[in-house]
Amino acid sequence: MDERVWRLPGPRSFVRDVVTEWSRGRHVATVLPETLASDVVFTDGLGVAVLDEFARQSVSARRIYDIGEDTSILETISQALIFEDPPATVSALLRHPEVENTVAVVVARELGTCARNGLPAFLERVELESHAAGNHTQRLSVVAIVGRGQLPGFRGGASSDIAMTSIWWWARVARWDVAAYIADLAERAPVQGVPADVRNESIVEIARWDLDLAEHLVMGWAGEPGDLPSVLKDWRSACTPSVNASRPVGADGIQPPDPVLSSWDQRVVEGWHDQLSVTTCSLAAEPEKLSRLIWAAQARVLLPWIEERRAALYIRVTEILGTQRLGTILHEWFDPPVIDNGLVEIGVLDRVIRRALGSRNTEFRDASRWLREARNRLAHMQPLSLGEQESLQAACQFLLLGNRVGPCVVSVDVGIRGISATITRGISCDSARPWPCCPASSRPAQPTRGHTSPRSCPAPDQEERSFG
Repeated sequence: MDERVWRLPGPRSFVRDVVTEWSRGRHVATVLPETLASDVVFTDGLGVAVLDEFARQSVSARRIYDIGEDTSILETISQALIFEDPPATVSALLRHPEVENTVAVVVARELGTCARNGLPAFLERVELESHAAGNHTQRLSVVAIVGRGQLPGFRGGASSDIAMTSIWWWARVARWDVAAYIADLAERAPVQGVPADVRNESIVEIARWDLDLAEHLVMGWAGEPGDLPSVLKDWRSACTPSVNASRPVGADGIQPPDPVLSSWDQRVVEGWHDQLSVTTCSLAAEPEKLSRLIWAAQARVLLPWIEERRAALYIRVTEILGTQRLGTILHEWFDPPVIDNGLVEIGVLDRVIRRALGSRNTEFRDASRWLREARNRLAHMQPLSLGEQESLQAACQFLLLGNRVGPCVVSVDVGIRGISATITRGISCDSARPWPCCPASSRPAQPTRGHTSPRSCPAPDQEERSFG
C-alpha cells in the first residue's frame, strides 16, 4: 500500500476518528496489526494523514522523531517540542506553556529502542496525569501510532479510559475502497468492456480487504479464472487460523476478537462487511472455494448485463415478427403457454429465434445462444472463462449499438389515373444497418419501375404490392 490508501473513504474515517477523539479531550493510541505497524510506508503515510487532518482543523500538531537509541520517550518528546529547559516529568510536560493546545504525533516504529520500550508506560502515565489537567486545549495531547506491543494497559482490560482511547485498524476497508484503490491501475487492463468489469469485480471479491493483494492481481492477472491459483500461490503465505470465516463480527465491533488477534497481527484475518474474513491467498490450494468467489463476482456483473441484452433482443424480435405473431407463437408453441408481457425469459426467446427466424438472422441466433448459455452457467454457479466472456460480449455487441429511428416507409407511385399512395408499415429499423434478415445484396440497386424513390429494406413479412 502507498499514500493513496489515505484518500479512500474507509481509511480516511480512521484518520477522522483520531481527530474526533482528540476534540473530546482524549489522547489517542491508534493500534495497527504488527505487519502494518512495522511497515515504513504505511506508518509514514498515516502520520502524514493525521498531521494534515489536524492542520485542516487549524490545530498545531508536531511529529516526534527519534533523537538517540538510549534516549527515553519523555526526553525525546520534551526535546522535540520545548527548546529550553525541557521538563523532567510527564505532568510538567503536559502543562508546559510552549505545548499548550499542541498535539504530539508519535510513531512507535520511528523511535529508538529505549523510547519505544518505554512508550506503553509513558502513555499510561499521560492518561493518569491528564485527569487533573483540565481542558485538553490547555495541555499537550498525544497521538501514538502503535502495534499491540506498545498499547498501554487500560483498567479492566477495556479499550479506553477517561483521558485516552484506542482506535483499532479493524474493518476499515470496504468493497468500494478496494475498487477505488485499483481504479487507476485497472485502466491499463488487458481486456475491455464487460470482461474488464468482471475482472475488476473479481479482484475486489478475491482480495477483499487486502489492498496489497488487490494491486498484485491488477498487475499480474489478465482475468482468466484458471490462472488464479498460480497467481496466488506465490503471494505471501501464512498459517490459516481455524476460525469460522463467516462468523458475524457485528457492526459495533471496534477491535479484533481475542481468538484471532495473532492472526490479525499477521494480516491473515480482518473484518470485512460485518464478517470475519480470512485472507484469500490461503485458497490457492482450494479450487472449489476460489471458484465460488469468482462465480460471485461474475454473477454480480454479468446477470444484470445479460438481462439488459435479453430485453433489447426481445424488442428486436418483436419488431421483426410483430406483436401479434409473437404472441401467437408463445401461446401455441409452448406448454404451458407463455404470456407475452415483455419478460419472456432467454430460454424461451432463444427457442423462438431458432424456430421462427432460423438461419436468416445469424446475429440474433448467436446472441440468444450465448445469453442463454451464460445465464444457465451462472445459474448453476459455474464461472465463465475469459474466452467465453469475450465471445458473449462479441455476440451481443450489435444489440445496443446504432441509432434507432422511426418506421420504414415504402413510397409507391401508382400510375393509374395519376393517383399516388404511400404505404407505411409500422416496423422500426436500424439506420446503421439493413435488416438482419435482408442482406444488402438482396436489395434493388435502382428504384423499381413505378416507384418514386428507393424503398427501405422490407421486413420479412412485407409484401410487394402492385396496382393494375
